Amino acid sequence: MPVVTRTRLFPRSPQKLTHTPLSILDCRVVRFAPSAGIWIFKDAPSVEELSVSLKITLDAYPQLSGQLQWAPYIPNGDHTQRFQRLMLAYGAPDDPGVEFIIATSPRSISSFAGSPVDGCTDAKDLPFAELIGSTTPLAFHDVLTYAGLPSLIIQITTLADNSVAIGLKFAHPLADAQSMFQFTSDWAAVSRAVRRHEPPPVLSPVFDPLLIDRAAAGDIDAPSPSPSIIEAARGLPLHRYDCWNSQLNCPPFMKSLTTVPPEVASAVSHFGNQIDWTNWEYTAPVSYYLVEFSPGELRAMWEEANSFSRVSHLDALLAHIWNLVIRARKFDGECYLDVTIGFRKRLNPPLPTSFLGSPIISIQVTATAQDAIDHKLGSMAASIRSSLSTFDASTLPALLHEIAFEISPFRTWSAFFGSRNTIITSWLHEELHMRDMDFGTGPPTLVEAVMPSFDGCVQVMEANARGPEGKKHIEGPSTQEISTLLVQDL
Repeated sequence: MPVVTRTRLFPRSPQKLTHTPLSILDCRVVRFAPSAGIWIFKDAPSVEELSVSLKITLDAYPQLSGQLQWAPYIPNGDHTQRFQRLMLAYGAPDDPGVEFIIATSPRSISSFAGSPVDGCTDAKDLPFAELIGSTTPLAFHDVLTYAGLPSLIIQITTLADNSVAIGLKFAHPLADAQSMFQFTSDWAAVSRAVRRHEPPPVLSPVFDPLLIDRAAAGDIDAPSPSPSIIEAARGLPLHRYDCWNSQLNCPPFMKSLTTVPPEVASAVSHFGNQIDWTNWEYTAPVSYYLVEFSPGELRAMWEEANSFSRVSHLDALLAHIWNLVIRARKFDGECYLDVTIGFRKRLNPPLPTSFLGSPIISIQVTATAQDAIDHKLGSMAASIRSSLSTFDASTLPALLHEIAFEISPFRTWSAFFGSRNTIITSWLHEELHMRDMDFGTGPPTLVEAVMPSFDGCVQVMEANARGPEGKKHIEGPSTQEISTLLVQDL
C-alpha cells in the first residue's frame, strides 16, 4: 500500500500537562485487540478537508494525542496505583500524537465488497487490512511497549476509482466500539461544517474514567476487599479463568501470560480456574464469513424464541448463531457463550452516551450441546436474557469492587476461545449508528468492523436500517471445517 505521508497530529489549542488514571475496566482490556473500523465512501471530502476537520475534532479529544502508560506502582497506594494499572498523560511536548496516514491504493471499491451467495460472503481474502494503519504499532500492542507510540492511528486511502476509505484503530483501553463511534460521529459532524463553511459544532465527549470506579461498592482504596461484597460478586455468571494457573498445554507464544510477575508473587494466596488450552486449535486454518439476515428471518427467529419466554430480537439472533456454532462443532456437554456487555446504561445513575473508554466485560451464558441438537432456540435465548438481566445497577457495583482489588487487572479472563466457547460482541447502538457516518458527502458505501481472526469470535452489526428488525450483519471467523458446516446449516 503506497503511503503518501505519515504525520502525527495534535489539538490546535495548547493543553496543560494532565495525568489521568484509567478506570478499573479500561485496565482489563489492555490485552484486547484494537477497536478498529473502516468506512468506505464513493464520494468523500478531500484529504485536506478531512485533515482540517480532524485537527478541530482533536481539540475536544486532547487525550487521544497523549501517552498511554503504566501508572506508578505503589503497593500501599490507592486503587489506581496497584500493579499494572494504566494512566494517560497528555499536554506534554513529547506527546506521541495521533498517527495520520495518507495512502493510495490501486484497488477499487468493488475489491472490498465480496460476492454474497444467499446472503453469505466468504470474506477471508477481502483486503481490508490494507486500509488500516499497520506499520506503526499502537501503545501496549505487546503489553510491554508504549513509549512514543500512539493510541490512535487513522489512515485515509484514496482508491483507484476515487473512492475514499477512512480507517481508525484505537488502543482498546481508550475506546471500545461505542467510543470509536462517538469520535467518528463527532469528526464527521465537524467535517460537514467545514465543507459548508459553517462554525464547527460544540462537541461534548466525556473523558472521566473514574466515573466508573466511583460506581463501585464499598471502599476500593482500602487495604483489602470486603468479604461480603466479594461473595456477592462471585455469584454473578462470569468465567474467571486464571491465566497464572494455566501453564499446562499453554501455547508457546502465550507462555508469558502464565508467569506470576515477581513484583506481586508474594501477594498471590490462591489460584483460580485453569484455562483448558487443549480446546483451542490455534494452529488450524481459519475462515471468515459475513452473513446477512433479512428482517423476515430476524422476525421468524424472534417469534420462535419469544413463544418460549419473553426475549429481545437480539437474544433470539444470538441464540440462533450460538445454536449453529454448537451443532457444527459436534461437542457433548456444556458449551458457553461469552457475551460482551456495556456498563454505561446499566449503572445508576447511567453514564452519558458520550462517555469515553472501555466500560465493558464479557458475561457467561451456559447451554448444553443437546439444547442445540434439539434446536431449543427458545430456551437458549431465555438463558441469554437471564444472564444479561443479572447485570444491573444492583449487582455491578459489587463486580467493580471485586475487579478493583485484583492483583493484576488482566490476570483473570472472563472469556476464552476454543471449541466450547463462542465470543459474541454487538456493535448495535440505539443512538450511534455505524452506517450513519456522513462526512459531508453522504453515508458510506461499505463499513467493516475489524476483528481478530480467531475461531469463534462473532460480531453483530446493522446491515442497513435501524431498529430490532432491520437487517443484521454477522461477521466471524472459525476453522475451515466448522465454517463449511456452518454455511451448510444456515
